[in-house]
Amino acid sequence: MTDSRIAIVDRIYDSDRSEEPFGKRWRDECVTLDAATLAALLQGKILALDVQGEYVIYVRAGEMAGPAGGNPPADSDDARAAGRGSD
Repeated sequence: MTDSRIAIVDRIYDSDRSEEPFGKRWRDECVTLDAATLAALLQGKILALDVQGEYVIYVRAGEMAGPAGGNPPADSDDARAAGRGSD
């Protein structure tokens, strides 16, 4: 699944001087995730990011391939059994 709102880039672009990666934007902000926050994502948690004190972006991990078989959706029977249900 491709989401045109997501770009993987090698550096942070200054929105005042560059139109990369999405074209002209009015502002930019960088959020750095630490190991505990990344672990929470991989455990099925959702991050709520405050953007410029005006917007909220929710970030969640997609399906993960690997030995554990990935994270079941939060409302699945497997997730509820693991204590991650939405109840």
